[in-house]
Amino acid sequence: MQKTLYLATFDVGYTDILRVIYAADEDEAQQKKRDLEREINAPCKHLEHYPNGFRLVLSTIPGTVEVAEK
Repeated sequence: MQKTLYLATFDVGYTDILRVIYAADEDEAQQKKRDLEREINAPCKHLEHYPNGFRLVLSTIPGTVEVAEK
């Protein structure tokens, strides 16, 4: 099963948090974002809030993930 990488950003007041989500489809990604909103206790922001982009510092985001089905 192939999964897609989604980005979720959260404004926690003093900084923004960027989380990487792997999901099989958009519905699963939205559910994982809602779960993270409850865990982090902050609303998920849309990437449109970053019109000039953003910079990742000391971070690595993998480009390919393979999941083997049993």
